Amino acid sequence: MVRPIAGFKGIKMNTFTAIKSYIISVVLGAGLLGACAGVPYNQPGERTAELPTDKGVILFSAPDWDAAVRRVQYTDNEQRVDYALFRGRGEAGAAAQAEFIYMERPTMANVAFNFPFNVRDKAAAWNFSKGQAVEWGEAILTTIDIGTIYTQPYRLVAMDRQCFGLLGEWDNAVDDPDLRPTRILFGYYCAPTGVPLGEDKITSLAGGLGLRTMTRRAVVYAPFYKKTLSSEEFYRDITAHAGDDKDNIRAMGLAQGHGVLPVAGIAEFPFRYAQYYSMSEGDDRN
Repeated sequence: MVRPIAGFKGIKMNTFTAIKSYIISVVLGAGLLGACAGVPYNQPGERTAELPTDKGVILFSAPDWDAAVRRVQYTDNEQRVDYALFRGRGEAGAAAQAEFIYMERPTMANVAFNFPFNVRDKAAAWNFSKGQAVEWGEAILTTIDIGTIYTQPYRLVAMDRQCFGLLGEWDNAVDDPDLRPTRILFGYYCAPTGVPLGEDKITSLAGGLGLRTMTRRAVVYAPFYKKTLSSEEFYRDITAHAGDDKDNIRAMGLAQGHGVLPVAGIAEFPFRYAQYYSMSEGDDRN
């Protein structure tokens, strides 16, 4: 898993960072960014919704299916977390299956994801493979259209399923003293029962991954940022499809796998890994 370069943590702020910190503090003090977390729009709070299969962020093109069979999205003031389930044609429980999580912070929020996990950690957490005897292969670094990812093959012994897990971490927050990522994608693909899954096939399948929307990153801070911020786009799906409290609970349960057959979901959803940081934190570290 890609990690910050050794020796960079705890480094004193350089001149550019100090100037940027001062500009942000002035802007925040003037109230130009509105919300208390430093974002120029009303914060939406916690919501979860089941989305139509043609919405959401995660795309995965594979010969096994035409589209996702389930999508759930969670948002709060610090993060948006998408869940997608793909199932192949054929006998239930024996067909190909894949599930993915994509998480991203809102535009200009000073949060990053506290994510000390590797491919194996997250592949083993899915309900589909939880508690199963697993034979692991070696992790491989792969570059696909959406960025650099790690893939790692494994076999679910009792089920005779060949699978691979994947993990990508991108856009480390340069003003976070710990240089943590602000976008993360992880998940797995399992071939149909008894079907082999070689390295070339894994690379080909991983190349079918995509992300429907990418929020713009502000390279300068308000009021100098002239373009319309993408907060409306960031929360568009959840705003259009979120229901009442009962709907929220139902959607959360689907992503966690409650009552879902064949087995799917991940009990940790929605994770809530996002954490606020302050650029000044680095000054107090050795």
